[in-house]
Amino acid sequence: MPARLQIKAEDCSPLGQAILQYLEEQGISMNRLAELSGIPQPRLRGACFKGTCPTPETLRKLARVMGKHHLELYTLAYEGRIEPLPEDAADISLDLLMRELFETARELDLTAPIVRPSKAKIRKALLELGFRAEPTATTSQFEAG
Repeated sequence: MPARLQIKAEDCSPLGQAILQYLEEQGISMNRLAELSGIPQPRLRGACFKGTCPTPETLRKLARVMGKHHLELYTLAYEGRIEPLPEDAADISLDLLMRELFETARELDLTAPIVRPSKAKIRKALLELGFRAEPTATTSQFEAG
């Protein structure tokens, strides 16, 4: 019987490392996880490596089995693939805000909600974070006149 190819953690993306950890915690093989998730084993194995781009469908199937939200796996899959922000980027850059949001959620071991929050909840959270409406040309005309 040929030797089995082992995946080394140092060759894995953050998603791959999470998959390896899940396999270890559950005491199952990559083949079994592929079977449970309905993902071909070569595709699942390939999704573990740095520089790969797993499809959204692969991430959804994998998330169901692992008991995670697919967006959580998406952020792990693409972590480190987003270009670093330039040092002179504005402190209130949208990219920086999104990165800090996901980083803080991971640090707190938070997972994305199962049900998407309502627009009202999102608006309230944005206002609490300090977002404010920027004056538009129409608003400025009314205020000036």
